[in-house]
Amino acid sequence: MNSQTFQLVMRAGPNPGKAFTLSKSEIVIGRDVSSDVIVNTAEVSRRHARLYLDGGVYIVEDLGSTNGTFINGKRLTNPVPLQSGDIIMLGEAATLVYEASQYDPNATMISPAGGDATIVSSAPAPAVRRELTPPAGQTYAGQVPAGPVAPQAQVSMPYAKPVPEKRGSMSWLWAGIGCVVVFLCILVVGLLIFDTLDLYCTPPFDILDPFYNMIGGSCY
Repeated sequence: MNSQTFQLVMRAGPNPGKAFTLSKSEIVIGRDVSSDVIVNTAEVSRRHARLYLDGGVYIVEDLGSTNGTFINGKRLTNPVPLQSGDIIMLGEAATLVYEASQYDPNATMISPAGGDATIVSSAPAPAVRRELTPPAGQTYAGQVPAGPVAPQAQVSMPYAKPVPEKRGSMSWLWAGIGCVVVFLCILVVGLLIFDTLDLYCTPPFDILDPFYNMIGGSCY
């Protein structure tokens, strides 16, 4: 028994390359989300066109769309039966290709000439999983070796060196504080020496005599 399949493949439009399998007796094409084949673009009407199955053949008709439905470049005015390879245009917004194919799971074929006449089923054979055996001493990616791993085959992960902390800004801060402390110490020591030696009236420090008078001293 032959099995027939139908589909629409979008050649141009919002989803190029997308295939829509036709499995219902009536297919509505349009922008509305309830459509069987949704073409989401403003130039396509909500219910633009429909396909209905009649005698194993899909027939297309326009549903009063604004921009019209075209079959192989000709505007559709009456329902038209589709043939595999027909191009359906929804205005200028989208292009769909109608594809119909037959498949007979019971079909047979004869073996090549020179051999025994053997009937071979066209049904796809079940997939056979083959285990590939690598050369001795090697393994494929993702395969666990059967025996113990040789020392030279072990791969060690690279060691990630710790990233040193950035201490540049803190070093400058402590250096600045140290300079200030040293400067204050030198200033205090200098003032003590200056006062101990009574250098207020000694040139060139005698210019500070008015200040010295304010604190109760005098150079005269």
